Amino acid sequence: MKTVFLVAMTFVFCLTNATGQAPTSGSAVATTGDSLAKSIATSFDPLPAGWIADQQVMDPIWEPLGVRGVNHYAYGGPTSPNEFSSRSDPDSSLYQAWFGVYTIAGGKDKFQTGDQQRDFQAAVKLAEYDQRSWLEAMGDPMPVATSDATPVVTTLFIDGAQRTLYAVDMHSHSDLNSGSSPLAKGIGMPPIAKWQRELSPFHEITLHCEFAFWYDPQRGITVFVYAASSAFKLKSDGLRDNGPALRKQLREMMQRVRITNNP
Repeated sequence: MKTVFLVAMTFVFCLTNATGQAPTSGSAVATTGDSLAKSIATSFDPLPAGWIADQQVMDPIWEPLGVRGVNHYAYGGPTSPNEFSSRSDPDSSLYQAWFGVYTIAGGKDKFQTGDQQRDFQAAVKLAEYDQRSWLEAMGDPMPVATSDATPVVTTLFIDGAQRTLYAVDMHSHSDLNSGSSPLAKGIGMPPIAKWQRELSPFHEITLHCEFAFWYDPQRGITVFVYAASSAFKLKSDGLRDNGPALRKQLREMMQRVRITNNP
């Protein structure tokens, strides 16, 4: 799943006891994000009211990690009468909130090595590179995303199995800004007058992350489920914490994730 601005990021990371078997015979193994986007379908329907979904091929962003895949993500869209995204609205519980699924070509050698801490560190880098890339596209002159080293480990039932769930803080920036970049214009930003008294552009945040990842041997892919809710500190020292309001909803969304093959 960033004055100190806290964004609770619920990234679900899960490790299953994969058998190590090859993808089923006759099935084409996706080796790039483009091929994954065509062959693998990710469903989190129904999304709760207020959320909208999109997807992005991540190959250029994850190239330094030697990883290829797709980000299927959702965020808070505009709510009447606003024309800007609720993700960008500090008064909304969906401010800076994320939900989504990474589907990754292969990845068993990177994310299921048998060393849980090593696998965790490899997986959290996917989210860090994603976050920094998003901030850069939003116009952040110094995008930041670094995670604490030690997660809290629990479990959550996702896509037919009990998954290992990791919770960890990520220190980053909010993407709130004047809306001059193409991405900011596309998402929609509130008028500066609405937030400049209490918040600065690209102010610091902490993403309270939970995520789950697992290797799917039948499809030859790694699946990474994540979500995010926010808490943040205002210039006046007030603290807004959206975690309690969204935690139940986000976990229910994660539990609705389904991975299928495109026809």
